[in-house]
Amino acid sequence: MFIAGVDGSKDGWVIVSETHESQTRIEVASNFSQIFDAEYDLLVVDVPIGLLQTGTRFADRESRRLLKARACCVFTAPLHPTLLCADYIAASECRLRIEGKAVTKQAWAIMPKIIEVNRLLTPESQSRVREGHPEVSFAYLNDGNALALSKHSREGRQKRVALLTKHFSGVASDVQKRPRFAEDLVDAYAMLWTARRIRDGRAVALPKAAPRDISGLLMQIWA
Repeated sequence: MFIAGVDGSKDGWVIVSETHESQTRIEVASNFSQIFDAEYDLLVVDVPIGLLQTGTRFADRESRRLLKARACCVFTAPLHPTLLCADYIAASECRLRIEGKAVTKQAWAIMPKIIEVNRLLTPESQSRVREGHPEVSFAYLNDGNALALSKHSREGRQKRVALLTKHFSGVASDVQKRPRFAEDLVDAYAMLWTARRIRDGRAVALPKAAPRDISGLLMQIWA
């Protein structure tokens, strides 16, 4: 299978792909449709797939429960109606009407990428495009324990690279060569690790029995 892990970046999307010969390749795409239209058999992408009309997704709740003290790493996915909003103020007003809460700046910052992916996917295409979350994957890489150090710290990045190096020999070199998007590359490698597990039938889905959103998309985080 031709598999890949994908993470959003300032320049678009960082992709780490792997062929059946376990050779990895790093690319950057300006939009998700370029990735979707490529000949990947399986993609794992760090972006919420499937959004609720109101409330918090079970996928986010279960991921926070797994991460415990690091639950803050999983932000609440935006509501489906906010996808139609033109700006942050409109999106916040929309959520205020529905739930009495504003949209977080963190959620709004990646809204363009959430819109890109969710407008493109169908229930059928989810067989080859799955949602992942780097910190959830790193917890499973770390024997089920969330990493205590932030990925933004030098020690935190070193720990993540060390965990990945057990499965991908060239990670440290790849990250060192690409300082502009080093954090995104580390996360994309974590998504590739998850793609391997899905391919091999060893992955975990949170929740195991996933509900669907109004568009029929499954709301599930894989690791």
